[in-house]
Amino acid sequence: MKKIYLLILLVVISQLTIKSQTTENEITIDASIQEYKINKNIYGQFAEHLGHLIYGGIWVGPNSSIPNINGIRKDVVEALKEIRVPVLRWPGGCFADEYHWMDGIGDPKDRPTMINTNWGGVTEDNSFGTNEFLELCSLIGCDPYITGNVGSGTVKELSQWVEYVNSDNISPMTDLRKKNGREKSWGVKYWAIGNENWGCGGNMLPDFYADQVRRYGTYMHNYGKNKLFKIACGPSGGDYNWTDVLMKEDAPYFDGLALHYYSFANQKTATDFDEDGWFDIMKKTLEMNELIEKHSVIMDKYDPFKRVALVVDEWGTWYKVEPETNPGFLYQQNTMRDAIAAACNLNIFNNHCDRVRMANIAQVVNVLQAMILTKKDKMILTPTYWVFNLFKVHQEAMMIPVEVSSSNYVYKDDKLPAVNCSASIDSTGMMHISLCNINPDNSEKVQLSLAGFNTNKIKGKILTAEKMNAHNTFDNPDEVKPTDFSNYDLNENNLKVNMPPMSVIILELEGEVNLKKPEYNLKNPTNGLNYNYYKFSGNSLPNFTDMKPVSSGTTDNFVIPPIVSEEDFALKYSGYIKIPVEGLYTFYTTSDDGSAVLIDNRLIVNNDGRHAMVENSGYVMLNKGYHKIELLFFQAGGGMGLDVNIKGPNMEKQIISTDMLYREN
Repeated sequence: MKKIYLLILLVVISQLTIKSQTTENEITIDASIQEYKINKNIYGQFAEHLGHLIYGGIWVGPNSSIPNINGIRKDVVEALKEIRVPVLRWPGGCFADEYHWMDGIGDPKDRPTMINTNWGGVTEDNSFGTNEFLELCSLIGCDPYITGNVGSGTVKELSQWVEYVNSDNISPMTDLRKKNGREKSWGVKYWAIGNENWGCGGNMLPDFYADQVRRYGTYMHNYGKNKLFKIACGPSGGDYNWTDVLMKEDAPYFDGLALHYYSFANQKTATDFDEDGWFDIMKKTLEMNELIEKHSVIMDKYDPFKRVALVVDEWGTWYKVEPETNPGFLYQQNTMRDAIAAACNLNIFNNHCDRVRMANIAQVVNVLQAMILTKKDKMILTPTYWVFNLFKVHQEAMMIPVEVSSSNYVYKDDKLPAVNCSASIDSTGMMHISLCNINPDNSEKVQLSLAGFNTNKIKGKILTAEKMNAHNTFDNPDEVKPTDFSNYDLNENNLKVNMPPMSVIILELEGEVNLKKPEYNLKNPTNGLNYNYYKFSGNSLPNFTDMKPVSSGTTDNFVIPPIVSEEDFALKYSGYIKIPVEGLYTFYTTSDDGSAVLIDNRLIVNNDGRHAMVENSGYVMLNKGYHKIELLFFQAGGGMGLDVNIKGPNMEKQIISTDMLYREN
């Protein structure tokens, strides 16, 4: 009997040892490779007319005793400014496809009421509408993203909404806006053509919705210099057929495709869970990576230049609502589990920033995985808020590829990689590394190898807690909050970090990037470029590898050659650009119609699509010397024009001069 007890004791001790031991993880970060920018819009937010998000969370009315700016809560505005919210999606969500925007303009006392049939069956007074939303965005300093009503609205209704918001021409919609107190248009860029049209937005089939995208999008006009960024309803989770149909039929007609994916939990609240609930959410969260990869493969098939953005405009955790709250209001607490889930998603988005260029967590205040919770005049910041605050350093920085060899977080008969990571270099040359340990039991020792970057100055921040369900309350608002972190050791280019269980760490490294030297040594360089001329008719850049040129020639610069006679054609320019000094360079194209610039076979400027003269830009770190440059251009009837500019160290924005352009003779 004693032997049995001894055996059981040894097993227990062994298991405890396994739980507490530190494991090895290796991460390689190569700062010399900087191909894609992390679009700031990845850190976007979502505000739907749902529960106490708008009314009470953002809007209290101008006569409220709660400090406000024209009815908008001051404390919420300041908190959202602090995390640099780049873009805010509104009015939904499912609410959007039952929302008729003209009910939300004019004198608030004259606005008709409506029943929110999707969320709680409450009656709304429409006191928060288009003008109020756009003022909110102005106060935050973010771009508005408006979701149009395709489910129950009309083409005319959406067309007039765009006109009301964006036109400065003399028209009834412009006069109506001025009557409502706004003289100048807002120039809103981001517009969605419906929401979840496979579900609450009309239960449409993909082929039918593809036709609606063309129909509604045709009448969403550009006004002035503003070019709309049209976002089509994309798939729910792993519906790859929906993506295939939309990309095949409509890719030239929209600029973004919206993916929705939530990490749904079992029927427990946000704070009522054990390690079963923790592991379940971690597993579902990490599935986001596979979804993005598989949808991106489909998108690449129809859009090899990645013109169309994958927009993850609904994502986050979803639990049973808090006790004694309206089930239709989706009010949930926010714990350390949510912070880890948010960090995992943001690392995934950063690492896929070649295709993911906007994301909007659901939702910003008092709903689902919120940044902020309010209760009358009180406000608290959630653990997820603090993750966004830590990760804001990645906005508009150049993504650095990371290779992660992670130990496993093992739970019962399943396992997940314990550590994930993303990294970037900002315009000042500062490197930021975001690390996440999803294991709630074990600390993780991480060995980081820094390639192409020399540093001797590091500082860090950490978000962690002792309990999985640790959260902030109105009585204890600072239970989960970032603190300084210094548990690391740097030896030349090897950085060792000791990560506590369930932790999010941001490291800031000051140093110098060592870019790879140019691969091109021209034997007989001559000023100028080569070009190929193609017959082509379409609405976006063609796949040039599948085409044969009608003629070829040379040119001094990026100018349309005099041999052009057709109204529909395409051009491909190729050669080398001689960079005078190492640094960050911005390239611009202004074209009618579409154009793109590739440097060293990497897409830098994407100005594709059929449009009037529009400028787009992109930037890249370049070493001194020759670099391969290609310009792609197509013309589709009507006006025609092309300009290519450059800006760099000690170089103001200017036309790329002939003495910078070379070809091999």
